[in-house]
Amino acid sequence: MIDKLDIIIADENPGFVQLLKKMCGSINGINILGVAHSERMLIAKINHVNPDLIFLDLTSGMGGIRIVDTIRKINSDLNVIVTYDPKIQDSDILVKALEMGVYECVEKPGDIESRQYNEFRLHLLTITGLLRSRKRFSNRSALNYKNKFFMPLKTADKPADKSSVPVSSMRKIDVVVVASSTGGPEILSRIFSILPGNLKVPILLVQHIPVAITQFFAKSLNDKSELDIFQASHGDEILPSKVYIAPGGQHMTVSKPDDQGKRVIRLNSRPPVNSVRPSADMLFESIARSYQGNILAIVLTGMGEDGKKGVAAMKDKGCICISQKAETCVVYGMPRAVDDAGLSDESLDPLSITQKIVMMVQ
Repeated sequence: MIDKLDIIIADENPGFVQLLKKMCGSINGINILGVAHSERMLIAKINHVNPDLIFLDLTSGMGGIRIVDTIRKINSDLNVIVTYDPKIQDSDILVKALEMGVYECVEKPGDIESRQYNEFRLHLLTITGLLRSRKRFSNRSALNYKNKFFMPLKTADKPADKSSVPVSSMRKIDVVVVASSTGGPEILSRIFSILPGNLKVPILLVQHIPVAITQFFAKSLNDKSELDIFQASHGDEILPSKVYIAPGGQHMTVSKPDDQGKRVIRLNSRPPVNSVRPSADMLFESIARSYQGNILAIVLTGMGEDGKKGVAAMKDKGCICISQKAETCVVYGMPRAVDDAGLSDESLDPLSITQKIVMMVQ
């Protein structure tokens, strides 16, 4: 018998509510517990039922950004996905929600014939699969999982804990590359608020995030960090102590060094890789072509396997890979892919990852 996924829809727009109801009705195993048209209604429902997932619109009638904090205070384990209309919603608010622990911001589809509708439905299918797995493996304490969305493992299949095994020493690190997806903004906010501003290497980051949000996400990270963090542009020279974030909707790669050793950012709009654009694999593979070794790769929380092939390519040149520890991931997907492939040298929690970066590049 399939596990039912209990959902609350919190939205003022009756048209979108009906559209989402129709979408959920087309997916086996989803149970809509109720609809909340106001902040007051949402709080009342959360206090009386136990949903697995809330679809939340951050309009003023729903409480705006403060409702995220309210939900966390009522039940910190509630899974929240923000749905937004790009013509209305302030991107700064969406970034703040992500950094507060909202796991996804998904653009509302216009109608059932739109591209966004199919993308939304596919995303919902993935999320429901993860949450049903969580319900089937409900004894989370036995597995030592504290994350919200995760790929449950049978005890016998649980990857070996590498956190106590030190990575191999390298002469130096020339570049740090980071891959991140679902749950990443909150983790990255923590990491970059701690890293010192005098790192002697560049950091290149692929975060799967909606197109309209990337530059605001970069600004938010920059405001918290001593490093210079920004959305990358085509032709940017790659320099130490700077963090280059791949723009949403574009792949980011690195050129080969010129006669003076200068490398620059290259952007392109080629088809998605691993169903995403930007793709960590595309960045990592270009890093393998551009650098002759001394690469530090960080693979953080996220769905899917983006980054695995790229890490393998960088390993051939001389790369140390650190994956985020399973029990600290929002989604143990991308880190699990490199763990299972034997490509991770260490599996660490976010604070330890931050400390390792400082230790290896200073």
